[in-house]
Amino acid sequence: TGYTRTASAFNRWFNFYLAVFFIIISSPLMLLIAILIKLIDGKPVLYKGVRLGRTKKPFIMYKFRTLIPEAQQIIGAELLTEQLSVKMKMRVGSAFGKLLRDTRVDELPQLFNIVKGDMDFIGPRPERPEIYEKLCKNIKGYDKRFIVRPGLIGYSQLFTPHSTPKEIRMHI
Repeated sequence: TGYTRTASAFNRWFNFYLAVFFIIISSPLMLLIAILIKLIDGKPVLYKGVRLGRTKKPFIMYKFRTLIPEAQQIIGAELLTEQLSVKMKMRVGSAFGKLLRDTRVDELPQLFNIVKGDMDFIGPRPERPEIYEKLCKNIKGYDKRFIVRPGLIGYSQLFTPHSTPKEIRMHI
């Protein structure tokens, strides 16, 4: 049923300092990526999307932008598949955007979400509110994920292919 007070304090301390460490280490790479996105596709460099966090509290999650700025409005309450992104030609500089997404380097700015306390390193991946409403709300047991903070890395990401249905990923 969530965090105990001691576990919560330790968890917060651990995640905060580890995220700061990784921000410092990866800052040259993050700066280079930001410059390349700006040169290839212009502004904005970061994508800021609403996600559901602990207790379904909405927060703004940061990523390097790999799609066109209006992609969220076009995609709506659908999951972005490889076929959809290619069909809609939304990759930033096609090869560069694909590289960022495939290597998950586009998620480095989420280290700032960890510093802010919106996320942890390990936990269920944060969900877009519209995806939750359309695809996940009625999956039995799905809401258990909101007992803890979402994570930069989810267990299901580690142990299942990206295309695994949410009903199966939920159990992991």
